[in-house]
Amino acid sequence: MKWNPVVWIALPAILAASGCAAPLELVQDGASAYVIYHSADAPPSVAMAATELQEYLHQATGAKLAIVNEPRAPMICLADNHTARAAGLSSVGLPLEGFRLVTRDRNIYILGPDTAEDERTPGGGTSTGTRNGVYAFLEQFLGVRWLMPGEHGDYVPQATNLSLPETDLTDAPFFQNRRVPYTQERRPEVKRWWARQRLGWSLYLSHGHNWRRPIPANLFDEHPDWFALRGGVRVPPSGRYKLCTTNQGLIRAFADAAIRYFDEHPEASCFSLSPSDSAGWCECPKCQALYEEDPLGNLSVTPAILTFYNRVAKLVAEKHPDKLLAGYVYAAYVFPPRHPIKLEPNVFLVWAPSFDYGFTLFRPELRRQWEQLAAQWTQVTENIAYYDLPNCVHNEAGAPNPPGLKILQFLYPRLKQFKMKGVYVYGAPAWGHAALMNYLLARLAWNPEADVDALFNEFCEKAYGRGGDQIKQFYRLLDAETERYFVEHPEERYRLSTGRMADVYARNFAELERLYRAAEANVKDPDARARLEMLGLNLNVLHWNLRQFKLLSNPTASSFYLSDADFFKFLQAHRGSLALTPSGPTRKPAFVDRKLIVSPAGDVPNAAKVTPFLLRGDQHLVIRPTGEGSVEVRFSSLTSRGKLVTYVVYGADGAERATGLISTEIPLALDPEGSAYYHLVISAGSASFQVRVTGADWAADGGLTDKGLHLLNRVTPLYFEVPPGTASFRLQVEATPPGETALATLYAPDGREAARFDCTAKSVDRQKIALRPGGAGFWKLVIAKAETGVLDDVWVKAGPELTGYFSLSPQQAVSVTLPRR
Repeated sequence: MKWNPVVWIALPAILAASGCAAPLELVQDGASAYVIYHSADAPPSVAMAATELQEYLHQATGAKLAIVNEPRAPMICLADNHTARAAGLSSVGLPLEGFRLVTRDRNIYILGPDTAEDERTPGGGTSTGTRNGVYAFLEQFLGVRWLMPGEHGDYVPQATNLSLPETDLTDAPFFQNRRVPYTQERRPEVKRWWARQRLGWSLYLSHGHNWRRPIPANLFDEHPDWFALRGGVRVPPSGRYKLCTTNQGLIRAFADAAIRYFDEHPEASCFSLSPSDSAGWCECPKCQALYEEDPLGNLSVTPAILTFYNRVAKLVAEKHPDKLLAGYVYAAYVFPPRHPIKLEPNVFLVWAPSFDYGFTLFRPELRRQWEQLAAQWTQVTENIAYYDLPNCVHNEAGAPNPPGLKILQFLYPRLKQFKMKGVYVYGAPAWGHAALMNYLLARLAWNPEADVDALFNEFCEKAYGRGGDQIKQFYRLLDAETERYFVEHPEERYRLSTGRMADVYARNFAELERLYRAAEANVKDPDARARLEMLGLNLNVLHWNLRQFKLLSNPTASSFYLSDADFFKFLQAHRGSLALTPSGPTRKPAFVDRKLIVSPAGDVPNAAKVTPFLLRGDQHLVIRPTGEGSVEVRFSSLTSRGKLVTYVVYGADGAERATGLISTEIPLALDPEGSAYYHLVISAGSASFQVRVTGADWAADGGLTDKGLHLLNRVTPLYFEVPPGTASFRLQVEATPPGETALATLYAPDGREAARFDCTAKSVDRQKIALRPGGAGFWKLVIAKAETGVLDDVWVKAGPELTGYFSLSPQQAVSVTLPRR
């Protein structure tokens, strides 16, 4: 299948009559004779467009035009219908998602290709051309701008008169797939903002990392040869596991999974072939024969991945020749192959140049590398789209996102030059500080040749009113300082490092605060003030985090200073705000509604003293009050890594009882009589911490992720229950050798050494443990440092025969079981 480049008119053209036609008087003195017409059977996107047009005309001029389903002059006629055809107008020949806006005989016609509610384009997407035209009309003739989602996000100039010159305007997006993800786009107000910015896709692409669903980990026992060979052994799959891409059985099974998906979802047009993230590639001879060295001297698996894509796609095409198979070219397969590989026509590549993530395109040498590779990949195939996060600071630390103006000026015209079919470029979820970046990305997704500086100035002036000049300085300062830092520190990547926190944000905090307060003093418009306050909320968060890192010399002198107690109240008050990065689970975990039987373990055999330990990442603790005094959970040794570590407490009934921010200063108190047990759900990202519980027994859930319980650097013995009647169980220990290694010894309840685990050569050591008579009860696992490597990230996971809960304090161990059905 060959996708032809979109045909579009590069710049909107407005043809104004030279004295041969009077302007259309759409609104005079707040009143209008016009109606908004669309046919009764128009697609939902057209009906939505009519409502939007009516609402914003009313807001801007005071005139509320009726929406009718029968044509009546003078009118604004929406969509390609009989009335438009009678006027000699049609959407035939317009690109998908494009539109035409025409004045004719006192009427205004806005029309474009529109898919019906359940209709799809040939590329599996949708087209809302008429709606896109309505938004363009509101922007061009009323001056409306949708700066950000929410109550204060619109900029709507007021005027009681509105006239239009004779006009014939045609426009369409260059990219057939336009997305700005990670902007809280599941929220209704953000979905509406996406529509108003004309984001969307007439070409649907599914390209997420997708090796785990087609080939789940439970297939390992039956087909170990489908999984990566590492250190001479087939590695049991865990986390982001890799497959043996040259194995014919694996290729057949993967193709069958795609075929089954299309059979079950006939409306679907694309299936992802993209590998799981991270390293761990297969080292079998057949796979290694397809590997090569990239121009930088590193391993490149590109030939192996493209060969895998081709082989799967060819099999799928036998059953579904009209479907697409999309896959990344990224990380260890970001460089094109040295020798050409002709791709199957149903393969669609998504180039994700991971070397340029996070402002690294400020470096001239990486801009040159980017341009060379873009040219090479577009020689490989015309079926190619783009994925990137070139100017984003994803963080919960409140650090405002520099817009990366120079990067955007470099990037987007070249994406058009190299004829990328789509753009999937990360925005940021904290609209208080990232609305500017999100706005720029959305506008460039429609027109990659737009003037970036003009868009920057437009946003700041319209969003912040009389404070716009100070906010321009605010963001240009961040841009300049971020560029300086990335040039001076070639090791810096997209994750916000402590060094960048210190050298960009702490170093310039006083000046950022001065500019913000100067803007605040100038702003008079209520909506502009509300938008500015959203930015200020992030500066409160940033200041608190800089203080935690001890990066501010006199933190209490700042107008953004909040004590810990006040800061926790502040976060609670703004929970769910669009202004801030969401922290904690965005929805209630299903497991808290699962009824458990939680009981004290009693005397645990082979108990040892608890030694200092660190848990890492998200955790789920089950806490059972003993009834002997108050219950407190204390945290220590917290390393947040730019993350606000939050918690939610649920009772045994699944109801939320408390939520907040983890602190090493303020313990979490639980009502000892409030519930038979509690679920403590901790959202920690990559943060690490130690837990100490008093007044309760407790255990950590090793089944929260498919890798198991995650410990870091410091470990203590783990205790887990094997229930009566268990004949055998599986247990695995995982590390990341050769750099990070681990050993472990397993002891049965009678003190007998039952197994040894070794993660010095292979990353996952999974063993099946057979029970001897009397083997039920609490077992102990002791993790230790190996002679090679360092003890750092370690995971422990129990098999499905066990509940998967681990106690770290034997005196507070609990038995956690599910009720029998």
